[in-house]
Amino acid sequence: MKILALDIATNTGICVGTPGADPKAWSVNLGQAPEARRLSNALRMAHGLIETHKPDLIVVEAAIGGKNASAYLTKLLGCVEGCAYNRGVNLVSVYPATVRKHFMGKAKTSRDFPHLKPAKAKQAIKEEIAQRCRLLGWDVPDLDAADAAATWDWACATQVRGFQAKPTGELFSKIRGTR
Repeated sequence: MKILALDIATNTGICVGTPGADPKAWSVNLGQAPEARRLSNALRMAHGLIETHKPDLIVVEAAIGGKNASAYLTKLLGCVEGCAYNRGVNLVSVYPATVRKHFMGKAKTSRDFPHLKPAKAKQAIKEEIAQRCRLLGWDVPDLDAADAAATWDWACATQVRGFQAKPTGELFSKIRGTR
């Protein structure tokens, strides 16, 4: 099963791969042009990714914030959802907190960084995710790609029958020769 994971925003993180193999991650900037052009770029991006990678599943981070969710982000998600539906590819959305809990062991929030302002706390969380990706040996060129890689890992663990996540941590350090 090939999984395409997206952290959708103006800078969209992308990760693609098959469970058990190292994924490929990168990011795409949808531009700072008028909103309609950025939405068109999102549609083209989604179409191109599906055409090129032929995923069996697309996983996206869900828009959060309830009634205060970003209308722009919701529209970007709609572009990808519509394109996936049009191309017959299953799409699943997942809350960022769910991904963090799976990938980091805890759904960290800005409250975990009381000494930082919310924007800086969000940055610190993303940096921890990128660090964990690198510990797994994944090449993540930026924080958006790292978020997509974490989402990809969640999809492998929850959407693929019989998948076993790659072990990490002190328990396995002798095996990896890092001790």
